[in-house]
This record gives sequence, C-alpha cells and structure tokens, in this order.
Amino acid sequence: MSIGKRVHVMPSRRGSRPGAGEDRGQILVLFVVGLFAIIAMVALVIEGGNLFAQQRIAQNGSDSAATAGTVVVAEKLSGKTRTDNNVFDAVKAAADANQLAAYTAVYTDDTGNPIGAAVQDLVQPIPDAARGVAVAGDRVAGTSFARVLGIESLTASADATVVAGALSGECVADEDGCTLLPVTFPVKVFSCDGGGNLLTGQWVGAPPPGHEGEGYWPLVGAEDLPSSTNPTGNTDTMAILPLCRGSGESTGTFGWLDLVPGMNLAQEIEGPLNIVVDLPDWFQTQPGNPNNVEDEILEYWHQPVLIPLHNQACREDPGDTDVCPAGQVGVDPAGNNTWYFVHTLAVFYIDQVLVQGSDIDACASAPGSPLVPVTNGAGFLGCLKGWFVNYITAGPIIPGEGIIPGVTPIGIQLIK
Repeated sequence: MSIGKRVHVMPSRRGSRPGAGEDRGQILVLFVVGLFAIIAMVALVIEGGNLFAQQRIAQNGSDSAATAGTVVVAEKLSGKTRTDNNVFDAVKAAADANQLAAYTAVYTDDTGNPIGAAVQDLVQPIPDAARGVAVAGDRVAGTSFARVLGIESLTASADATVVAGALSGECVADEDGCTLLPVTFPVKVFSCDGGGNLLTGQWVGAPPPGHEGEGYWPLVGAEDLPSSTNPTGNTDTMAILPLCRGSGESTGTFGWLDLVPGMNLAQEIEGPLNIVVDLPDWFQTQPGNPNNVEDEILEYWHQPVLIPLHNQACREDPGDTDVCPAGQVGVDPAGNNTWYFVHTLAVFYIDQVLVQGSDIDACASAPGSPLVPVTNGAGFLGCLKGWFVNYITAGPIIPGEGIIPGVTPIGIQLIK
C-alpha cells in the first residue's frame, strides 16, 4: 500500500487581472478624451462669441455698402448724371472700409426684389428699373482654440437691401425724431476759440472715402443712450457740438436757418414747422441769440431731433446750382445772410443745452468730445451735447410711386 499526497493546485489569475501599467494606460486615454472634450467646449464658447461679433460687423458692412450704392441710385432718380461704375465705387468703398470679403451687389426694384442686373465697374447707364441695391458679403476671422479641432477660420455672412423711391413724408418718432431743429452744423464740426477762430474737429458719422483715418463720432444705438439702468448714457461716444462763429472762407461754423418767413428763431424751434424740406438745397440763415432760446431747445431734452448738416457756405444764394460762385465762398463777415448747402439730416439725441451765460463753461469739460479750449469772448456762443443716432438722407418711401426727376422728393429705406 502506498501512501500518496494530495496536491491542491490553485488556478492562476495571471492574465485575467490587469496590471498597474494597464491601469495607467486606460486612465491616460480617458484623460486625453476628457481634455479634448473640454477644449472643444472652450472653443465652442470663445469661437462662438467671435463669430457673433463678426456677424454683427458683417451686417453693418452689408448695410453700409447697400446704402452707399442706393444713395447713388437715388441721385440718378433725382436727375443727376450717375453711371453703373459710380454705384460700384460707392459699394466698394463702403465694403472695403468694413473689410467685407467676397461681396456681391445687384440692383433691385423698390420692393427689394432683384431685377436681374449686377452692379458693375462699367461706365454705362444704371438700369432704368433700378430702385435699390442688395449686397451680400462675408467676414473671415481666424480661430484660436478651434485650431486644435482642425478649424482654422470662421466665416460670418450677411446681406442687406436698401431701396429708393418717392418719399412718403411719414415720421418714425422713436427712430428718427420728428422735430427739425433750425440750426445747421458742418459735416466736419470744429471747436473754436474765444475769438471765433476754428480749430481741429471731428467728422459727423463715418468720414467720406479718403478720410477713414480721421476722428469721427460713431452712430450709436439705444444701449448708449441714457436709461433707468444707465442715467448718464455712454459718455465715451457723446458729441459736443460747439456754436462757433465763422471766419474768412471757412464753412466750419453753425448757423440758424430761416425756414419759415415771418417766424423768428424761437418760434421756429418751438414749431411745428409745417414745411417740406427737400434735400440737398441751399438754406439762408437768420439772426438769432442763443441766450434767448435755451428754454425752447430744452423742450426736446432726451429726445431725438433732426439737425441739418452742411458742407458749403456761400455769401449769396447760388440758386439751382450746388456750387457757390467764386469770391462768395465762406461765411458772411457780419454773420447774417449766409447760405448753407444742406445735404443730410442727422438724428441727434439731446442731453445738454449749454447756451445760457456761464453755462457755456461746461463745454470745456467732460463729458463729451472734443472739448472746447476757450469759452470766453464774443466768438463762442455755447454748445449742445448728445449723441448721433442716425442719418435721414430721407425716410420711408412709397413703392410704385411715380418720380419726376428734380421734382419728386427722393428717400432711401433699409428694408432687409
């Protein structure tokens, strides 16, 4: 008989239990996947915000380019000689200024529907059926975090349609203001010293082509204006409009316009002015003492008013021409009987009226710009402070209305 030993063999678990190295490998994979997801989320937030900003800029560029082209169409409808390449140049200047890429421009009818003709750089007539311009374009922006995902750039696209036609005469108070203030300022508004000498100034709104590097006041939205949450408004965009008297052949001065025979300045400010103001045209000034009309102007505190803008001054009425005769350019030395060539109405939101005695010293201090360097002396008569919120080169139009060149008031309207 033999005695044997029982041997219990325990099964080995090697191969079924991960080692420490494999644990670390799985954790690394999970970390990389999680990090990639985090980067993707960060990229989505940052690049999404960037794309939104670019979209807004692209929309402003399309609006500006379509408006610029339609202004030329409106000039043609008014009887002026304008060609296809004039429209092309206007659209291009506005598109380039806003860095609008790969843009297209086509003519539309007065309801905004394309008429099947593109805006071209050709010296040829503007199509007879053209009543507006539609522009579509892109803005391309590089990315930052999204490059990890292989996305090198983002493209924001926008389009706009602006049409021209017979002006309806309708007034939209909230957007445009319905009150015409009978005081005109130059397109480039100047500061002045105590002797009435005109100093450097700022453009009203966007400067014309060739002057893009010069200072100008932006057109602001409702977010910049005084409100219950921001009583002072955005003072960084506030404009100071100085009441400077003219000197020599300069046109950089203000003037009180004589719009209604038999009405004095205070009466014209109080209104209502039941007249039709056709632009562009020459308008004569009338004598006026700002010290006597502060209360009348303050009736429009924190309201939009229409302010005529001019780019020429003449010492006699030039009549139907838009050019002042040689030797008559400039402001009348006595300050009266000057004729101003008004081409645009600016919508100005009034915040401060500083034309009464010692109040004018506030024109030399914040808020607003540019500050007036000298406020004493007979040459300086005060200032208005506020914001430029829009232009009215016209207003709502009547689609399908007949147009008599040189007779029918022409308006332009952004419809899309």
